[in-house]
Amino acid sequence: MSEVFEARLDGWEQVGRLLGRDGLERWALAVLKRLAEEIKAQATPYPPEGPWNAPGPYPARWYQRHFGPRWARADGSVGGSNTSEQLQKQWLVEQRGAAQVVVANRASYAPWVMGEEQAALHAAHGWRKLKDIAAEVMGDRLAAVAREELDKLIAQTAGPEAPAEGA
Repeated sequence: MSEVFEARLDGWEQVGRLLGRDGLERWALAVLKRLAEEIKAQATPYPPEGPWNAPGPYPARWYQRHFGPRWARADGSVGGSNTSEQLQKQWLVEQRGAAQVVVANRASYAPWVMGEEQAALHAAHGWRKLKDIAAEVMGDRLAAVAREELDKLIAQTAGPEAPAEGA
């Protein structure tokens, strides 16, 4: 599962004039990579467990994280199906092209847990959609990250400071 998001980097024209095309591309990519990593960091943790994750006596059914569905049997044993792809461990951030970074999850069921096809059950259990996480991160962090990355790039471009006169 991957979602497409756009980030409008205000001031890119001025950055291009200041640092040239290569500097502009390095800046845009640095901003996108940082935002993507922040989105991934917020998407990775599972919501708190609830009663739907707790074992119980026969005929209880529950979902055991990192395993899959489980059920209590009449004889007191526990059955289950090890179907978990461990959604939490399937996140990736990868660069595609000069100014595109993708946040994706390789778990086959990710679209129904955190994507556009999210099941109502998952929303009710506290799972957030990836697009909502991304919108929040970009809304809260885009301007600050863009400024921080620009400052870093300018410092790298300027090189070491010259010693003060008379020193």
